[in-house]
This record gives sequence, structure tokens and C-alpha cells, in this order.
Amino acid sequence: MAQQQQNITVSAPGFQGLNTEDSPLQQDPGFCSVADNAVVDKFGRIGSRKPWTQYTTAVNVTYTPAVGVAETKIVTSRVGQGNINGTVYVLATVSVDQYNSSGSLIQDDDFICKLTSSGGVNTLDEISYPALADATKLHDAQIVGFNDKIYIFSEGNECLEFDGTTISKLFTGTNDVDYIKPQDNSGTIAATINGDVATAAYGRLWVSGVDGDYQTIYYSDLLIPTQWYDGRTSPADPQNTGGLLNVNEYWPSGTDRIVSLVAHNGALFVFGRQSILVYNNAATGDPAAADGITLVDTITNIGCVNRDAVANIGSDVLFVDDSGVRSLGRTIQEKSAPLGDLTANIRREISDVISSTNDKKSISLSYWPDENLTVVNFSDDLQAYAIEMRAPSVTGGNKVTRWTNTVWNRALYYETDGEAYVLLASSASDYGLLLYAAGSNYNNEPFEFKYESNSFTFGQPANTKFVKQIDYTVVSTLTDAQAYAGWGYSGRLDYSKALTVTAQAPALYNVAYYNQTDEYGPGLTTIKRYRVNAKGSGEAVIIGFRTDINGNTCSLQEINVQTLIGRII
Repeated sequence: MAQQQQNITVSAPGFQGLNTEDSPLQQDPGFCSVADNAVVDKFGRIGSRKPWTQYTTAVNVTYTPAVGVAETKIVTSRVGQGNINGTVYVLATVSVDQYNSSGSLIQDDDFICKLTSSGGVNTLDEISYPALADATKLHDAQIVGFNDKIYIFSEGNECLEFDGTTISKLFTGTNDVDYIKPQDNSGTIAATINGDVATAAYGRLWVSGVDGDYQTIYYSDLLIPTQWYDGRTSPADPQNTGGLLNVNEYWPSGTDRIVSLVAHNGALFVFGRQSILVYNNAATGDPAAADGITLVDTITNIGCVNRDAVANIGSDVLFVDDSGVRSLGRTIQEKSAPLGDLTANIRREISDVISSTNDKKSISLSYWPDENLTVVNFSDDLQAYAIEMRAPSVTGGNKVTRWTNTVWNRALYYETDGEAYVLLASSASDYGLLLYAAGSNYNNEPFEFKYESNSFTFGQPANTKFVKQIDYTVVSTLTDAQAYAGWGYSGRLDYSKALTVTAQAPALYNVAYYNQTDEYGPGLTTIKRYRVNAKGSGEAVIIGFRTDINGNTCSLQEINVQTLIGRII
């Protein structure tokens, strides 16, 4: 005989993020199985992420149209910044790809652009640069700010220098009088610095990949990027502290290659594909001196998937290895124990995505401090995982949600005039730079915020459940939106019902009706309960909710399930 109808409350549904590692029936109800285009908002609720809004209105480049072009795509590949004489500049590499009717690439033009802002209008404007050995390598360039200049490193191409106005080859341009190329008594070691793995730290440029050598790190003289290793006996220059560091003999697994260089807390971290080397004293004096740089630790069986899959968050360094996103500080402390795994709650899921990504260079990691997020983006698959950095979940792993249609290659946290922005290098044709910010989506098309719970048995797994009513408490703003409530009993949403999520009009000062004096109009935020009559039966219940987002926001605050608990099956 059926029991009395019960009310089951799920407070803050989904606020613990995704969990695909633990048994759904054993999980905290705050976890969920689907959290698409979601974040944990400032009140601890699961809610919609911000859209990719259009930031630049034009990409101003000049190219020659090819014959037989059916489609042209303008793609922003990489973005970086630097401070030049007190002014922050943003540079981006842009490619114009022209395809014929069969989809084959027939022409590829590559540009370096500067972000220009004038009268509230933002554009990407072409800057001419000297001829390169292979300009297509700018697709994967690394842009580094150092000592009042910005340097552009790309594979096989001589390093370029931007001084705020022009781009020149650093070592054969205006500075070549002072240039000391890497050399010793036997002659030239490297004709130029043409590596693509670089960092600026402790008053020096550190570069690997020179002439395709990913076992050697070249570092510049202190604050002099034109002077490098000088191993000659005569003429000797005791003031030049440029040098090189060969790591070939120190990989703990026997062999590896440098994929990324990161400076943190006075140390230089050398990431290999399968291991990590830690060098201390990188920030003091001459690295080659007796008390200079020293190898102090090695970590094996953990590495970094590529150069841009690293993010320095100030207190720690995060990186992507084959198992997910890891904490470098905890990895060193625990000697690679799983405690350093920020994506522990979705470890198998994200490791499958990483292993199935053919081009590992499409994976990137970025830290957005104003949003309290670290985002690992898989640009080839147009998806990302957003990692909440404020507080871990009850399992110890961070709260993680999944984003779809990530039409950007790299992200840049950018501060100017007291404001902070997250700029996105757009892979959607012609958009240049997008912005992670409230407003309308870049193409004025909505994206879908989607939540699905894990299976609920309400503490009685052997009894049949007859769900009669589901109440959703929803927080929404700005505009009305179409939404769909869903529920089911077999691990999927078997039923759905449409509903309209309403929102208040914006609050306006000194607006009145019928000549009455009012100071403020209605508020922006609406908290409202939506009631859905349900049907069906089963052992375990799954609840869902989805809605389109474009100019509005939406968060789930609470779900109440009215159900009958039937007989034991």
C-alpha cells in the first residue's frame, strides 16, 4: 500500500559541481551529473556562466584574395600583453585562411595585431613585421612582456621585439650592435634565438627550442635581452651573465623534452611531457656561479601536455597532465599523490578528453582571478571545464562545471585603467577578441544552461517512487526566457515540460506612474518558484532543468520533489 506523499528538498542543487567518479547513489545531493555552461555563483548556487560578448568590432588586416575562394576565415590564435613605459599593450596573432569549394586550404596569411581602443571602439590593427622563416608558426606563438618591450617567440623564427610602435627582429635589428649570440671558443652555438618555449623571470628571458633543441635552456644577460651565452676565453666579458642550461642528463625517466618553463617562488620549473625538474636559486646573481641555479627536485610520471597548459595563480602553479589539472605545490609536497588533483571529481572523464585530443597544443589553461575560476579549454573540441577556486567540494576535489561552444583558442586576464577583463582569442571567424562578460552572446544566439541531478532514492532504494510534483526555485534577471523542466526514473530524463522563467524590468531612478513620485523602480532580480506536475514511477529519480541564456542570467536555488513512496519492489 502506498505511503503518504513526502516532500524532499534539494537545497542548492548542483553547487558541488560535477562528480563522475563516485557512485551516484552515494553522493551528496549537491553534486550533479550534468552542469553545462554553468558556474557556482557568488551565493553558492549553480547558475549560468557569462556569455562570450564581442569586444573588438573589426580585425583590420590587409591580404590578397586568392583565386577560387569559397570561404575566408579570420582566426585569432594567440594573445598576450606587456607593459611598455607604463602602458599596457595587447598583441594577438591572426591568420586569414582561404578555402576552395571542396574545403581545402589554398592560402594562409599570418598577421600580428595590436589592440587599439578609441572612443569606446576596440579594434585589432595589423602591425608590419620582418620576413620570417615560417610565418605560419605564429599560429602557436608565445607573447612575453619583458623590460619595457614585448617579445614574440615562434618555432624556427627569430625572436621579434615590439617597442610600442614597431616590430623588429631583436638580434638583427636596431639592437644588433649590442648582440652577443650564444657562442664559445669553438664558434657559434646558435645563430639566433628562435625557440618557442619562453618565459620572462628574475630579470632574464629563458628560452628553449632554439634550433629545435628542447633539451637546452638559453637565458639572457640580466636585463639585457640581446646578450646571451658567451663562453669565449677571449675577449671575456665578466659582466655578461647570460648562459645555458642543458637538462638532457637529468630527466628522472631517462628521456623527455621541455614543453614549458614557469617561474615561481624564486625557482624555475622545467616541465617535460612526462616529468618535472625544479631548479632553485634562479633569482639570485649569476645562475652559472658556484652558488647559482641548482637542481633540487625531480618528479616522474607527471608532466605537462603542452606549453600553454600552465597557469600561475600567484600562490601556486597549476598545470594539465594526462590525468587532469594538478597543483604543482601539492604535487611536490606529496610527491605526486592524488591530493594535488583539482579535477579529481571528473578524473576519468577529463583524462579521456585529454587522451582523445590529437593536437595537444589545442589544450590551454588560464586563471581568471576576478571570476575565481581556472579554465581548461579544449579548443579543437569547443569545450572547456571551469574549476571553482574559492572552496573545494566535500570530496576535496574542486567544484567543476563544463562549458560548450568555446569558440576561442586562448584566454588573457587583462587589467587596464583600474578595470579587469578576460579577453578571448576568437576562433569564430572575424570576431577578433571576445570578452567573458555579462551581456549578449557574440552572435546574438543563445547558449543553453543545463542541469541534471544524480539519481535520488531518497534513502529508500528498494521502494518505488511516484513523483507527483516538482517545484523549482529559480533566480533570474533582466529578461524572460524559455525553460524546460525534466524528470525521469531510468538514469535519463524521460519527461519534460516547458515553462517561462520571468524576470523583473531594470530598476530605474525617479520613474513614476500616473504622476506619482517614486524614487526607484522594481529590482533586477526575481526569485520565483515554478511548479511542475509530474508522472511516472521508478526506483531512482533524476531531475533536470535547462534554459536559454542571451542577455539574461539564471541560477537554481532549490528543488522540492513531492513524491509517493510505494511498496518494496
